[in-house]
Amino acid sequence: MRTCSVDESGPVMQAAAVMRRLLVPALALLLSFGAAGQDSRPPQAPPAQAAAPKTKKCDDAVDVLARVLCTKTLRVGVRTGYPPFAFEDATGALQGFEIELARQLAGSLGVEPVLVVVTPANRLALLGEGRVDLVIATMGHTLQRDREALFVRPHYYQSQTIVLGRKELQIGGLVKLRGNTVCVTVGNSTNAELSVNGARLKLFDKASSLVDELRLGGCSLVAQDDSFFASYLQQPAFAAAYDSKFGFAPLPWGVAVARDGGERLADVLALSMQQLHISGALQALAQKHGVDSPFLAQQRKLWSSSTCAQISALNDPACVKAPLDNQLPPTSFAAKVDQLEHFIYQATGTRVTLAMFKTWVALDLLLEGVWFSLLLVVGAVLATWGFALAFGAGLTSHTPWVRWSMRCVLWPMQSTPLILLMILAGVVVGAMGATSPLVALAAAVLVLGLFNGSNAGQAVAEAMLTLREERAPAQPALSAAVYRARTQMVAFVVNATRGSPAASVMGVPELLAALTDVASFSSERITTYTFLLIFYMLLVALVHRLADVWQSRLALSGGAYA
Repeated sequence: MRTCSVDESGPVMQAAAVMRRLLVPALALLLSFGAAGQDSRPPQAPPAQAAAPKTKKCDDAVDVLARVLCTKTLRVGVRTGYPPFAFEDATGALQGFEIELARQLAGSLGVEPVLVVVTPANRLALLGEGRVDLVIATMGHTLQRDREALFVRPHYYQSQTIVLGRKELQIGGLVKLRGNTVCVTVGNSTNAELSVNGARLKLFDKASSLVDELRLGGCSLVAQDDSFFASYLQQPAFAAAYDSKFGFAPLPWGVAVARDGGERLADVLALSMQQLHISGALQALAQKHGVDSPFLAQQRKLWSSSTCAQISALNDPACVKAPLDNQLPPTSFAAKVDQLEHFIYQATGTRVTLAMFKTWVALDLLLEGVWFSLLLVVGAVLATWGFALAFGAGLTSHTPWVRWSMRCVLWPMQSTPLILLMILAGVVVGAMGATSPLVALAAAVLVLGLFNGSNAGQAVAEAMLTLREERAPAQPALSAAVYRARTQMVAFVVNATRGSPAASVMGVPELLAALTDVASFSSERITTYTFLLIFYMLLVALVHRLADVWQSRLALSGGAYA
């Protein structure tokens, strides 16, 4: 019979639960921290851990801490190409603030660190699959990621996202980004906020690629943690050409372990991080690598206080920072989407992530993309048809200057790639200060119509000249030439549909641009772009079918023109 009850959610019981899980390893670690206040070196492994028995089946251990102590290795997922946090030196060896922190945490457990290079796109997946034991890879602690990994607190750093570009660009804040292309890395938690404010996103896997594209002119604006740009802005040449436009979304960084089986490892590492803050070792490590550390100075003061210097403070909201609440509002049918994903996995063994249907932000982007794609295709088809008739009539005009004018326009249309024409049109529209999506849509329709209509019009003109030779001295009607060139007309109308995604480079928020934005914050691209492929396959098939119907009706009514 139950004789008493306690509040198991209270801080006292939470602290007790932590202490029960730590048992002997925790007590041994605490003893090793006795002189931490005077020594900034990392806490060393206690004898009890160093003597952990090694079994034949270490990798079979469900508990991650047990596996680490058994194998005497700690597999740490780290990034590269992100100085001063993680990068390769001239010899190819990994160096940086996070690399040394990984070694210190491994040393506190009495094990050897095994560094595994990860990327923002795969770091959580590798952690969930058990291919790494923890991740120290410039990963911000957010509520969304809390569902996928267990973050160790205290945090070891805090950053904010900044938008950076050439000094002559004037961008006053998030609301001023609408219509502008911003280069970002896949998986950045603030990409959704950029998308919501109308920025068109261009994705890269590595942050170092952002700087390369910025210098080469491939990106006019880039968005990334301020910590990444710190070393670049210290370079006089870079600082003279580029500056930060604004910052947003302060984000704490955390060491992450797997949710399944990583609880005890997280508890032990939390003690290590607490003592690294108290002793000032973490702040000294940041200063050694040139990492700006006002946050670490504040954290050292906080954890050295009488309130936060106790083990129970690891569960005290007054001491530990809360994760950034960047969760996007879910759709009313998000749970059913999850069930569908699970059903597909059970039936086929293939994991499908329908991220575009799970949040209202992603769904709004999807619907906007579909709507603009349909408008773009309808406009491109009509423009192609109209320009085909204009070029067909102009190229066969009896007025010399009309014929030569049409030929002058035809030549660049036939010798220039469509994507380059789109880029040039985007530059012109941008130079005029017109950043509205509708203006970009109209410009894209014009380019698609000219590009495809000029080629279709040449086919109509050739058919007209042939008919003139056959029917001289009678003048054939333009409709007769259209009928004879109907196959080419249909081909270029379909080609206009296929080429419509190229409008994304102009800032048109059609489906390719919309799903790129969704992929930027969902970190899922295979399913997303497969959906895009299917959409355009169906759209092209529909246009082709309508064109076939048009040909059939033209044959019934225009057979006499043949």
